[in-house]
Amino acid sequence: MTRFLRPFLALLLPVFLAACASGPLEAPDDPAVQVEPRAVTADSLPPDEQVWGGVIARVDNRAEATFIEVVGYPLSRQEPQTRQSTTGRFRLRVEGFADPVDYRAGRRITGVGTVTGVEDGRIGELDYVFPVLEAHSVHLWPEPEPPRSSGGVRFGIGIGIGL
Repeated sequence: MTRFLRPFLALLLPVFLAACASGPLEAPDDPAVQVEPRAVTADSLPPDEQVWGGVIARVDNRAEATFIEVVGYPLSRQEPQTRQSTTGRFRLRVEGFADPVDYRAGRRITGVGTVTGVEDGRIGELDYVFPVLEAHSVHLWPEPEPPRSSGGVRFGIGIGIGL
């Protein structure tokens, strides 16, 4: 019996471990208290830590910190799901300098921290109120690999036979 059980368990163990995998950042204990960025106002700042992510729209390096403007998206295992509708824009406040070459527009990012307030800003000619997430942890997601071309000339003889 154990002769068959061990290989079976060895095959199932990676499946169970993958199911328990979390994202790359240490997340708050209670994900039920997560608030979408668009729901935050100056009068209703969430008291609990938030995990927000999305796509970088702009980077503003200031003397005291870097503010990264992010178009928010829902998260799955902390990774922004850009095929879904946005959850509103927000600004990540990160201590120190964030190089705009690495943190460029279009990159996906996730931050964990506390919402410390709101900032007035603009998107084009529209006035917008950005919630500010004071991030103690930030993860910049790798860029997807570009599709590979076949890269060469293909010859074929007949139907379905390639050389």
